[in-house]
Amino acid sequence: MKKCIFYTYAYNAEKTMARAIESVLAQTEQNWIWYLLDNASTDGTGQIIKQYASKDSRIIALRNKQNHVHEKGNSWTEIIANYDDCDYLCFLDADDEYKPHFLMSMGQFISNNDLDIVACGNDFINETNKNLIEIRKLDHNLVLDTPEMFDTHFSAYHQFMRTVWCKLYKVSVLRRFDFSRIPSIHYGYDTLFAIENFHNANRVGILADSLHKYYMYPKSSSYQLDATRITCDRILDDTARAFLIDKCGSISPLNNRYLQLVYFNGISDTAAVLLNATLSQHAKLQSLYDLLTHKTTKEMFQQSDIPDEQLDVKLRTPVINWLLAQKKYRTFNSAEMTVEILIAIYPHLSPFIKKEALKFLLLKIPDMIPYVLRKDYNRIIERFQTWYKNRDVDEPSLTEMEIFAYRSANKPDDQLLLHLLDIKKDRPLSSEKLKIDMQIANLLTKYKLDKFAHLLMDDKDISD
Repeated sequence: MKKCIFYTYAYNAEKTMARAIESVLAQTEQNWIWYLLDNASTDGTGQIIKQYASKDSRIIALRNKQNHVHEKGNSWTEIIANYDDCDYLCFLDADDEYKPHFLMSMGQFISNNDLDIVACGNDFINETNKNLIEIRKLDHNLVLDTPEMFDTHFSAYHQFMRTVWCKLYKVSVLRRFDFSRIPSIHYGYDTLFAIENFHNANRVGILADSLHKYYMYPKSSSYQLDATRITCDRILDDTARAFLIDKCGSISPLNNRYLQLVYFNGISDTAAVLLNATLSQHAKLQSLYDLLTHKTTKEMFQQSDIPDEQLDVKLRTPVINWLLAQKKYRTFNSAEMTVEILIAIYPHLSPFIKKEALKFLLLKIPDMIPYVLRKDYNRIIERFQTWYKNRDVDEPSLTEMEIFAYRSANKPDDQLLLHLLDIKKDRPLSSEKLKIDMQIANLLTKYKLDKFAHLLMDDKDISD
């Protein structure tokens, strides 16, 4: 490795800027240069950068007049134009730090394996109390240099494609960066950046060591609802799948299952952020509808091997609890969206209950919904019996669901027959539409007629 070019965006980072700078100054390998960009900070960040730059010529102080609007020469694409193909670029956030042997260890790994990109693990640290939360790293070094390696080890190295930091990127690889493949999103852009570079690299290495400290904040952008947050998870999923197809020729069943899990974790986090966001109830419902009824989400619930318990804890239960706590979903238009959400995240509902019946329950018997979702057929039957006592309702879709519950609960045939006879007597619309006479006749053909004689005494049409 000829030289390392560090690059940092800093905005109002006066509380952490010195920590980041000192971590680079403490590197045991000193062959580096650092472009420290002040993104129009309104605190003392710019002054701290200037002070360090005045003491070390390797630190180049840059400034934008407006946050995220680059002045000429300040972007990484312009900076690497001044360096050789064999140099490497490394990003560092203004609130993080690299461990002292980061650059030396990464450089040695590059030299030993002729790597285009090298990544390492990192420590996750609580910024508030400075406690170590967890460490992300591999158990052994990994070098990816063939389509088979990129395919076989995808689940191992994918976690290292999620961030822009913790890596050294060869300048020759960065020069092949294709911005047309990178959608304009804020949340998840780091992942798109890393995937694009992994796509363009011939040899990628993952060093089995944690050499970076990532400080986590409870109010970071990961916990905020960005304008593109609802669509970012599907964009990331599409990009990862395109990467595998381009790099490996196909997506193996194992990698497909892994990506479904990644997508599930992503939309679970997005749903949590959404439910905690400062939005109107209707706006939240519309956003949940967009998130959960998208075709990728539906396919995940229909095809994935993710355990129901995991689906419930991370996504279904929080969403259902919120939906059932809102009264506004009981309007006609909101109920339509709520029904679509329920059908999407509980695919087993489709053969059991029609959309119009589910909507009816939302509007009229909302306390029935948890029983329906759990497929608690006995409680459904009990609740219907209580509800019908004081109501003269003939809704075929409800009746069909009730009959389905009787059959699924394995109720004795004489109880089912009694119920069908009651429907024939009291619900003419349901009786005709659901062909109750035929259902009764089919039930009777299974047994000798005298078994049910006492039930048919009052129903001359059927007994005849």
